[in-house]
Amino acid sequence: MNAPTEGTLLEQSISTGIEEVVRRRRAIHSFVPGPNITQEQWHKLFELTALTPSSYNFQPWDFIVVEDQKQRADLQPLCWNQQQVMDSVAVVAVLGDKNPHRRDEQILQQFVDDGYFNDEVKQTLKGSIDVVYPDEARRIEHAVCGASLAAMTFMLVADGMGLGTAPLIGFDPKGVAEYLKVPDDYLVVMLLCVGHPSHKELPRQPRRGYEDFVHWTKFGGKA
Repeated sequence: MNAPTEGTLLEQSISTGIEEVVRRRRAIHSFVPGPNITQEQWHKLFELTALTPSSYNFQPWDFIVVEDQKQRADLQPLCWNQQQVMDSVAVVAVLGDKNPHRRDEQILQQFVDDGYFNDEVKQTLKGSIDVVYPDEARRIEHAVCGASLAAMTFMLVADGMGLGTAPLIGFDPKGVAEYLKVPDDYLVVMLLCVGHPSHKELPRQPRRGYEDFVHWTKFGGKA
């Protein structure tokens, strides 16, 4: 959609394609057998997922793709025995990175190289990281927020590719992290079951109405 010209109101419409994807996407409870996801499809999925926004562009996410059926069988008891773990073609662990400094030099230098700011501003930003993320709690928030945004991008892209996803937060995070050998400075934020939807989902559950969750000026404020 083109940006509105100065002095005009933004048209009250959005791209048909993105509206279709958002309205169609469901948390899939029933998968059917189908072909494995190809390496080309995985590459496209993650290439687009990488465009997710993040604070400082630090991209605090990593993913572990588990396709092997034996591995998924090992994971299932750690996921409250949810059947989607076995019926999907892969389980993707979404990891949040608790170390905001991991790539700061490389990423901030790219901003300088691209003309966003100079070296002085770069050094100021490097110094501000510990102010913005001063302790473990804030670094966990950063990791969870960034990884969750990336997971949503992943789910929307997957739907656009004809795949279904089921985000799981019902699992043993310590057990899953140990099984997947996740380093201590990462969190397993969620698991995504990815596969071929049966298209037998029950009707979507109602969502809260616009007036119920949108506030203006202050909490409880009306338009």
